[in-house]
Amino acid sequence: RILVFFIHSIVIPTGERCCRDFCETMRPIALQILPEFGRAARSPKLPFFRGIRATDKDVNIFMQTFRSSSTMPSSSRSLRNAKLSTRSLQNSKPQYIRSVSNFPPREMAALEERLISSVGLVVQDPVLQKDLRTLGWIQKRIKFSNNSLRIELRLPTLLHPSLVELKRKIEIAAQEELNRMSAEKGWESHPLVDVHITATQPHPVVAREIEEHTELISRLGPGLAHVGHFVAVYSCKGGVGKSTVAANLAYQLAQMSPGRVGLLDVDIYGPSLPVLVHPKDPAVRKSPKGQGMIYPIEHEGVKLLSLGYVSPNSGVPGSGPNGGAAVMRGPMAGRVVSQLLKGTDWGDLDVMILDLPPGTGDVQLEICQNLQLSGAVAVTTPSKMAATDAQKGIEMFTSLGVQTLAAVENMAYFDCEGGGRHYPFGRGIQDLSKLENDHLDFKSSNVFQLPISVRTNEANDSGAPICLARPDDAKEELLVFEQLANAVSKELLLIQNGVSSEHIGGLGSPHTVTFHGEAEEFDVATTHMSVDSEKEAFIVRLFSEKGATQVSVLGEDLRFRHPKTGEKMDQQSNKQDSKTTEGVSLAESMVDHHKHDSQSTQLPTLFPVKVDKKGRYGYSIEWADGATIIYSMLSLAKAAGGEVKT
Repeated sequence: RILVFFIHSIVIPTGERCCRDFCETMRPIALQILPEFGRAARSPKLPFFRGIRATDKDVNIFMQTFRSSSTMPSSSRSLRNAKLSTRSLQNSKPQYIRSVSNFPPREMAALEERLISSVGLVVQDPVLQKDLRTLGWIQKRIKFSNNSLRIELRLPTLLHPSLVELKRKIEIAAQEELNRMSAEKGWESHPLVDVHITATQPHPVVAREIEEHTELISRLGPGLAHVGHFVAVYSCKGGVGKSTVAANLAYQLAQMSPGRVGLLDVDIYGPSLPVLVHPKDPAVRKSPKGQGMIYPIEHEGVKLLSLGYVSPNSGVPGSGPNGGAAVMRGPMAGRVVSQLLKGTDWGDLDVMILDLPPGTGDVQLEICQNLQLSGAVAVTTPSKMAATDAQKGIEMFTSLGVQTLAAVENMAYFDCEGGGRHYPFGRGIQDLSKLENDHLDFKSSNVFQLPISVRTNEANDSGAPICLARPDDAKEELLVFEQLANAVSKELLLIQNGVSSEHIGGLGSPHTVTFHGEAEEFDVATTHMSVDSEKEAFIVRLFSEKGATQVSVLGEDLRFRHPKTGEKMDQQSNKQDSKTTEGVSLAESMVDHHKHDSQSTQLPTLFPVKVDKKGRYGYSIEWADGATIIYSMLSLAKAAGGEVKT
């Protein structure tokens, strides 16, 4: 048995040459124990061989090498020197000098299962506060090579602000488990741990996984089918540095997820992206995915597109790098934006940054009602006037069901060479902290201040944003953009995993409703509506943490409800024309709830001819009498019998 142990644990792992020399020297003894070696090496019942079982490959190598030995040294000194000291071996503790990569398949599988189970249960994601096993991120296979093993992680997105911390936690947990296993099995050493992180193919993030992705993708088109998040960067006043923030945010996010970040310049009246970013190859090429579709421009890990990059021969006003003024009415501007979005093959993107034009007009509504925006970033200056306009922007996006994830106060201060920090425009944005209340969806903790910076301006003029050029003397500016990117990526990760609350349905709308006085709460953000043609009714579904509820709503009941608040109205009040905005807030009037001019209180037919979802806000219903009304999620939930939770 001592000889068998020596053969298996030392001779065979060290190579065929050593095995041959050993066989030539120990031929007489090996001839007697060879059959026992073959049996014992495969037997799990013999205590001595437990933990050092040979594989079929090991046995075959030994037997073939032994049989190929035709000569034996004649010197008795060689045989005497080759004999083992039984007493010394019995008194010494055996050392298992083995490489993990040479483990038998059964032992390898046991190691994998134990290591993955331990790491998956012990390690929690620092942002989501859930273990890796619950999240389903850790893979079931471990790759071994030489003196290292690699643990594979597959995340839904690489936009994770604490990815380095998560990786370190996994390495520590795996090393601790390997130390315990080494002590139990008597390993002399164990391999080093390497953590490899990749991402799955992204899909549009919806309120609930139950919501049909096919319906959402059919609205977005094939070019946007694999874009995870849409984030709008907006300002209600021009000249505050919105495009600078959008470009630098995109390139900072690309530090986390290279090649999976998009940047679309939606400011078709004054595209600034061609001035801020000078790609090495600015050509826009055709994509085979569909008729008239194009590829975006890829530059340093970000996929770009702007009307300024499009050929001036396209026929669109203002197109091309030297295009003139983009003179077009609102409806045409909306169509151009839709073409830039849906007519481009964006590929796999974790996030698309949308650089919106200033204000709260048609382009903003086109984006909010036709995309499932995950959030927005407000850009302003610290002056009181700009901060007031920023509040209007937050109100508008809140009314459309879009949360403002962060606010950037640009040109907030400068540091004097003589010492001291000065705020030439005041500190008006600090008033935004007061906006975190029941009727505005805004996190005042995510407010970031950028200084008046010559370095930022020089980077813009050079065609390489500061987060791309990364000059050594711009540490302060780079730190702010890094904090902004971390805050945005954290909010997106929370939304993607259903942790962050979503505010849907307009000013003052609740997050949850209850039915029939029961305690179970249903999230208004999860409201989904379809049409029951047979019964001429609507099927409204809402979801909770425990399950779902489904209610059939008659067309008459929904038609005579306020499209925003969901309160019941009489037929006479339903005759109000959509252009009447007296007593209605600016944010509410921006949403075109009604498009009809009825003169009769009798509506002959209520059943709709077309239903279309409008982003996170609600659904547009085109009724058979010609009226088109956009209903908020809250109004649909109330029509289904939901009671606002107080």
